[in-house]
Amino acid sequence: MALALLILQAFCAASGRPARAQEAAGALSEAELEKRRKALDGWVFEPVALDNSTYLLHMDRHTSSFLLTIRRSNVSYYSSWNRKGFCSIRLANGELVPVNKIEDLNANSDRIRFRAASSLRELPAVWIEWRKVKNMSVLSLVFDVPEESRKQVAGIRLLDRALWVSDSDNGEILLPRGVGELHPASKASPLALRLDHFQGPARDSTETAWSQPVLGLNRLSGPLALAWSEPETVLSIEREEVSGKDFPGKRGIFTSVEFSGDAGGLTFLVPTEINMEIMETARVYAGWLGSREKINSLRFKTSKREDLRTFIGAAMWRPSMTTEVPAPLARRQPRYDFKQLAAISGHWKEALGIDRALVIVEDWLATGTGGDGLLASWNAAEECGGNEALVLAAEEIRSRGHLFGLGLDLEQLYSAPAGKTLDRAAAWKAAATTVKATGSFNNLASIFDPQLLLINEAPRPAAGREDWASMIGSRAALLERAEAAFGLTGLTHPLPEDLHTIALCGSVLNSKLAAPASPTVFPLFPATYGHIARLGFDGAQALGPSSAAGFLCCLLYGQPPVYALPPGRYFDSPEPRPSAAGSEKAAWCFATEAGWSAGRKLGARDVFIKNTYEVATWLSRLCARNRLSSHRFLKPDGSVQETYFSADLRVLVNFGKEPYEDKDAKVVLPQFGFLIRHPFFLAFHALQADGLTYDTPAFFTVRSLEGKMYLRAEQVRIYQGMKPDRISLGGRVFKVRGELKTKIW
Repeated sequence: MALALLILQAFCAASGRPARAQEAAGALSEAELEKRRKALDGWVFEPVALDNSTYLLHMDRHTSSFLLTIRRSNVSYYSSWNRKGFCSIRLANGELVPVNKIEDLNANSDRIRFRAASSLRELPAVWIEWRKVKNMSVLSLVFDVPEESRKQVAGIRLLDRALWVSDSDNGEILLPRGVGELHPASKASPLALRLDHFQGPARDSTETAWSQPVLGLNRLSGPLALAWSEPETVLSIEREEVSGKDFPGKRGIFTSVEFSGDAGGLTFLVPTEINMEIMETARVYAGWLGSREKINSLRFKTSKREDLRTFIGAAMWRPSMTTEVPAPLARRQPRYDFKQLAAISGHWKEALGIDRALVIVEDWLATGTGGDGLLASWNAAEECGGNEALVLAAEEIRSRGHLFGLGLDLEQLYSAPAGKTLDRAAAWKAAATTVKATGSFNNLASIFDPQLLLINEAPRPAAGREDWASMIGSRAALLERAEAAFGLTGLTHPLPEDLHTIALCGSVLNSKLAAPASPTVFPLFPATYGHIARLGFDGAQALGPSSAAGFLCCLLYGQPPVYALPPGRYFDSPEPRPSAAGSEKAAWCFATEAGWSAGRKLGARDVFIKNTYEVATWLSRLCARNRLSSHRFLKPDGSVQETYFSADLRVLVNFGKEPYEDKDAKVVLPQFGFLIRHPFFLAFHALQADGLTYDTPAFFTVRSLEGKMYLRAEQVRIYQGMKPDRISLGGRVFKVRGELKTKIW
């Protein structure tokens, strides 16, 4: 334990991470902390064991208290604090009874099985079992309620304030809420979170929902991941002060996981690499998913057809073609016509040099369920030009090498019974059945030939536990048909099972865009799935010329932006950059006409799109090959953040008002400054870079044109986005006017 603490302190010093253990422990001396940690060695009195090359489980044969040791880090996790045992049973009358005794113990080298008992009262029969998963660094904890006990048992709290982590051990928990949330044990404010269902459609509330079935824990730099599969799993997370003379710290985070079914379980995913960051949670979870069933990467999904390969790195626009006009004039009012879609695609290609773009047309149908409501044909809104205009627009968009997609609401894929709202399982089953029976996807492909179909799901009654498997099957069938018909598919918010098929998660990054500089928002979802599907956000959060913070969010997670455009041919009347001061002025920094855009008579929106595209498209192409492997907050308030994609690709951003200096990288970043460094690609928005100091921030990208290191390439393209025109590379200073092709060495 002393060695683990020494490693923790060295890691904190090397990484710039605050040593929260020292600050949080306060009056506790090092000697007292070590004494309390040493006392934990006697946590289990008479153990039965499950031994694996990566972990060792000791469980007390009388009380069920356990000690789980991760061999790689030599860090242990424990059962419930201040009581015997680790779980509780919720009876039908609502009473929660702690399990602190064992009956009918049966143990061997592969499992430990016992009947739950309590010193407080007699319990109905409930069986609990620890299982080794052969040939894997995985440990399962499962329960089963026999039929004769089911009327007496309402649920099982399989972990009851267990797997606790303390402030003195630099403890933290990574929760699957939104894109991910990181909560340290050292924070003084209390925390009480209850996540009681899987996050549904994008417009559903996310406050009490979990976005993927995994959480991460970390103490003494020894991470552990915990996964589940039941849709009605309830997580309760509490951070509080702990009194008494035994707890190894002043504050702790306590985890409870409750199930309401007759059977269920948890899976402990044990790291096999020496990685002291809690991001290891995502790596081991993704590896476990891949071991159960192969999940193809985004590069593989887009390699099936030559025209789909430009999906990676494409600038995205999701125009909503019509909007509802409220009563008494209740009708739909067009925001664009279909010809304007093609014109905007042409403007992006010819005026801005955007070679990769994706236009996903939404709210385009004349009726909710196609022609005559039968889904045998599809009628585009006449107020936008009808089918003929949409067909021509799609052909023109595709002819430029841009991708054309269509968005549909789930309820537009079936005819619902009059006056009845279907729950999620029934809705997906109805859609899958209707599409198969009518051949509607093939009809849609034959008319408009979209290369991507995005299915939007509105909030609706949740599917019950008994219907969950049916819903998974219906979703898989529908998505596979869409993939076969169009090439690529997308969903607003996917289930893990959907990732086998889909290429676009339409709303995953909403929570990050809502709080860009939050020191809590953490990329659990991007680290798990960012190489499997493209991650997007809703149209309401799409980026405009003053969205500097949103752009930095995209860079941190290696994703191209979704852009917002006003109705009509926006470029016919270019919008100027407004006069502003302070933070408001800084937010428009990427929309300043200078460098490449100087003299081109572009509006602020086009300048923003061009500058951000030049960075994000090449970054995302690199990120498709390199998984997000590390994320750090370099300032406690979250204003400066850093992400690594493998060891070679670093992204550093500054949301804060004060300049940030990274002496090792030789850069000073202003507010909304960034640095991206990879052997093949360099980009920065900086006040100082590689020995050059600028009066106003400089904006450059440097890209090898030969697929090798830009410092060694014969041909390198340098792009200038802001007024400063000098850049230092490889010991030489280059002067750039908009863009320059040269060699550096």
